[in-house]
Amino acid sequence: MSLTLSKTDFISYRECAKNVWVKWHKPGIYSNFPISDFERSLGEMGNEVEKLAQGMFSEGILIKGRGPEAQRKTKKIIKEETPAIFQAVFETTKYLAATDVLKWNNENKSYDLYEIKMSSTEESDTNGEKKINKKKEEQYEYDLAFQTNVVEKSGIKLNKKYLVRLNKDYVRMGELDFNEGALFIIEDKTETVDNIRSEVENEMEDAYEYLSKEREPVGPCSCFYKGRSAHCTTFSYNNQTMNVPEYSVHDLNRIGQSKKYLTELLDSGILHIKDVPIDDRLKNKKLNQVLVHKSGKPIINGETLKEELDQLTFPLYFLDYETYPTAIPPFSGYKPYQHIVFQYSLHVLESADSVPQHYECLILDGDPAERIAESLHKNIGNKGSLISWYATFENSRNKELGRMLPQYKKFFDDLIARTYDLMKIVEDQHYVHPDFHGRSSIKKVLPALIKDLSYKTLEIQSGTEAIEAYKQITTGELKEKEVDKKRKEMLEYCKLDTEAMLRLWRFFKGLV
Repeated sequence: MSLTLSKTDFISYRECAKNVWVKWHKPGIYSNFPISDFERSLGEMGNEVEKLAQGMFSEGILIKGRGPEAQRKTKKIIKEETPAIFQAVFETTKYLAATDVLKWNNENKSYDLYEIKMSSTEESDTNGEKKINKKKEEQYEYDLAFQTNVVEKSGIKLNKKYLVRLNKDYVRMGELDFNEGALFIIEDKTETVDNIRSEVENEMEDAYEYLSKEREPVGPCSCFYKGRSAHCTTFSYNNQTMNVPEYSVHDLNRIGQSKKYLTELLDSGILHIKDVPIDDRLKNKKLNQVLVHKSGKPIINGETLKEELDQLTFPLYFLDYETYPTAIPPFSGYKPYQHIVFQYSLHVLESADSVPQHYECLILDGDPAERIAESLHKNIGNKGSLISWYATFENSRNKELGRMLPQYKKFFDDLIARTYDLMKIVEDQHYVHPDFHGRSSIKKVLPALIKDLSYKTLEIQSGTEAIEAYKQITTGELKEKEVDKKRKEMLEYCKLDTEAMLRLWRFFKGLV
């Protein structure tokens, strides 16, 4: 079997080698594990970012395709010293790379390489301090080094190697600003890439040798020793001989951050939650998760549960937003990666025994920010507690809306100050149920506690599907009748989110 190793497969190989082996040798099996709508949406967004970034380079020529013709055209226009080339294709006997941008450097008589990335490696920790995701940063550097090796093995000498990323601090005002340091930041990675090139080349050779083997690698894949959220696409196939149960030690709360403990369990032959020993290695949430599973009964900390719920004052406002996350700010006032709040649902409870009132708003044209704010201001009074599930998300949106709309800043600051996160009941272990499986998302908690209310009865059953619906409508993919139907489905989904919070509050209140 003769295949070429692409940059994408090389980066995936570094995460899970066996997953890529299945992709190469058993495509029929691999295709049984399609990417999610969310992953597909990220890919489309990445393509959009790349296309916009190309606007920074004048007189560029786009190479279409990946085959022999694309390679021939690449060689031809490189010889012509074309000012900028997009998606230039290079292939050796073993490797294939398509470069985002090659820019001719007339002073050095060679090309500079630019790799465009949608996401940033800059993140915020729990205290709001900015930090660099070192793993992602290394991935980007290996990405550049892979391309550099393939291009130069093809006989083209590169000069500088740059990483192009969206500027998280950029605020759009009018038309997008493509000047360096505005929408995009360009970072010189030449020194780093040159330092790791040899190491990356050795790893490329190892990857090609591993992936070229006709015989399937024996044993589990490397994801066997990772938490559930880090598992590869083909985990269930790759580890079928290990008899991993549906609810396994991989599902222990934040077990991915306790790699040594997970390895000890797996190497001892312990895969099922019921077999996890109660010892000093089990702490806090993991301990409670195992205890409730073994006993089959919930843990109820009545005193602390009461303290939490007694913080709330009527009227209670159960609030949920639906948002569209987009890398490129579509309207003035927005930053890269900022969520567009296009919908909310609000259940209002004046007293414990009153009938809840429901309010909602869904905006499917233009910038919805001011109309959402106006509607919220109309329906939320200046007294009482707001309740959200994972309030960090809602409050982040409130902070953004307050920044963009100075006339409503005081209002949104007040909402933030009055918001209570109902998820704390589960997250802080005031109530632990066996069916939560160590998780605290409302999609996991609701079916465990409220049997007559389910997302499964809806056409739209997740935030990802709501995002896709918003995109389909605002881009004109749906016709008028389809839009009306989808709009009703979006309203039903968001309404269930706040109704679920209301029902869960009543459930927890009934325990004290």
